[in-house]
Amino acid sequence: MYQAVIVDDNPLMIEDIRNSIDWAAHDFEICFSSVNPLEVLTYLEHNPADLMITDISMPQMNGLELIERVRKINPLTAVLVLSAKKDFESVRSAMRQGAENYLLKPLNPEELAESVGQIAAHIHERSLVYDAYGCNMLSYRSLFVEGWLKASLSREDFIYRARILGINLEMDNYTVVCFSAPPDAMPGKENMSRLFDYLLSFFVGHFICHFCFESPSNLTCILCSVDGSRLSEEFIARMEHARMILKMPFFTAVGSTVDNYRDVAVSYQNASECLFLQYTPIRGILFDEMILPLSLHGIIEQDYSELNEAAYLTQLDRLMNSVPVRQRISCLLNILKFGFQQASAGRMPSENLADILGKLFFYQDDLPLMLQYIHEYVHICCEIYTDKKEYPSASYPAVDAVINAIRESPDKDISLKTLAARMNIHPSYLGSIFHQQTGYYFNDYLNEERLKQAVALIETTDLKLKDIVGRVGFSSQTYFNRQFKSRYGMTPNVYRRELRMKTLTSPRSGSAFRTPSKST
Repeated sequence: MYQAVIVDDNPLMIEDIRNSIDWAAHDFEICFSSVNPLEVLTYLEHNPADLMITDISMPQMNGLELIERVRKINPLTAVLVLSAKKDFESVRSAMRQGAENYLLKPLNPEELAESVGQIAAHIHERSLVYDAYGCNMLSYRSLFVEGWLKASLSREDFIYRARILGINLEMDNYTVVCFSAPPDAMPGKENMSRLFDYLLSFFVGHFICHFCFESPSNLTCILCSVDGSRLSEEFIARMEHARMILKMPFFTAVGSTVDNYRDVAVSYQNASECLFLQYTPIRGILFDEMILPLSLHGIIEQDYSELNEAAYLTQLDRLMNSVPVRQRISCLLNILKFGFQQASAGRMPSENLADILGKLFFYQDDLPLMLQYIHEYVHICCEIYTDKKEYPSASYPAVDAVINAIRESPDKDISLKTLAARMNIHPSYLGSIFHQQTGYYFNDYLNEERLKQAVALIETTDLKLKDIVGRVGFSSQTYFNRQFKSRYGMTPNVYRRELRMKTLTSPRSGSAFRTPSKST
């Protein structure tokens, strides 16, 4: 039998809960009840319980504080919240802390029976998984987190696994942080194990965290702040303190904070794009520090296959001279990121590329020196790109076929599975070589290309946004808006409005900067 506890400052309500449903029919028994939440906490510290039913408003302690303290004792205890009034802010707070449901007083026995039945079913499913995986449960959780990061699970499978693992999907903030240790510093496994232990102690009481090891030298986690605050420079500074304590170097990349569990893959992509900075003297970075207006991305991100190096550098010079001083660093980092992507395709950088990245210094107040560094860096990236194109090594025609299919057919139904079937190869193998050759996971690359096509249509046509969404292949306008804002720092409507304003106020000769869609 599953164990349940009840806490309500009204003893008549406790009796009502006891007698309103057949608890045994749902495999539950009431093991403890009290009008005092402090007594319930004392009981739970010494006795496990599967379910707690609590009032939201009590004189000794409110239900929200009680839930928070019970979560620290046993994160897997399910919670049902009761209230005599429709307090939607309390509903939101309770659900964010992991409550299974929220019931209004006077109690409806049918609603209580339905909620208790659902909780019993969840507990049973979880026990089946634990029985099946046993000591491998950590691996099961890690695989789930990896699937969450890479959006590789179906919605049904994702919800099922999250429920089994007792993961709260009602939080309003999710931030992905990637930790990377240099393989040559110490044995990677030992390195990250020490860091993992430190992070566990640091996050307790501040963050709900979900980890997975992508490799012996790479640890990735999804963080949810319990008070809703966002990660800031203070977090980066704390990680610097950790390096000194642990006496080990590691790099920290913090993705954007998203407000929905469905967008965690976006935050993961943001953090992953920053990992190239581990080859520089920088030891930590917030992705938000790299966000630029969309028009500036258009100047920086020009296809190297059609690039005139001298003309490109001239445009970068104009850009760096025109932006505010505070924005120069963001522009520099984006120039480095795009050049790295073009030259290394996500793999280990060549010796000369790693060498110039290691010489990075923030010349914010010395623009000529900063431009000199940019020229040298871009020249090296162009040389590597040209050599790679003329003397390809270990290239895969299937990867080129995927890239061409994405660029030529912005189809809503395009997927790794359909493309793999067309080429008669296994989807997992295709996904692996695609990531190896491009540095992108398939879905990330697909979204990136669709966003570029959407930008071109916004700039060059008067199509409605809903028509653009359908034409470039996004499944919904809501998802498109989230991806667009995460990538470019503004919504598509705001970008179109700013673009029209610039068109009205610019000289007839046009802008000094060009975007990829207007390149010749």
